Amino acid sequence: MYDDLSNCQTIVLYDQHEPVASVRTCFLASGSPQRSPAMDTYPEQVTALLRQQTPTGIGGRGIETTRLVRSPAAENNQGLVFLLYRLAGYVGMMAHTQILLACVRQNHVSFYRRLGYTPATEARSYPGLNCPMLLMSCTRQRYDEIRGAFPLIDPYAGATETLDGFLSGETIPVSLLRS
Repeated sequence: MYDDLSNCQTIVLYDQHEPVASVRTCFLASGSPQRSPAMDTYPEQVTALLRQQTPTGIGGRGIETTRLVRSPAAENNQGLVFLLYRLAGYVGMMAHTQILLACVRQNHVSFYRRLGYTPATEARSYPGLNCPMLLMSCTRQRYDEIRGAFPLIDPYAGATETLDGFLSGETIPVSLLRS
């Protein structure tokens, strides 16, 4: 449903030509008809978050990360989660997003808190899932603080020359640690 929307794209990580993890990013803009799982599930809260003013005066742009998955063969590889967030973060930074959004299960809240997110709603029914989800958000300012303190998710913590190719849709090599 969301994969075909023009404001959504999926990042896929491969290991030896086998897909091992992916995440979908959805761009949102205040006043726009763009859709995402968070916008469809929590429209009032997402609209309010997008309308918040930022210290830089840039506002109204957000990115939702959703459908973060790992293949069964890589389900214990936590590094893949950090690589996905590094790449999704870079996409959001290049689009000058000021709010990061994620709909999460209750048992994942502590992980997202470590990434700078705070709950924006209580848990509620979520379309297509049998478990309640809650909306969490993170301001760009808080994201910049967290990525500075936690280089595993910082797109600028390593070499960035391949990231331009990534934005244009090229397949690029990435690693968890600097080579």
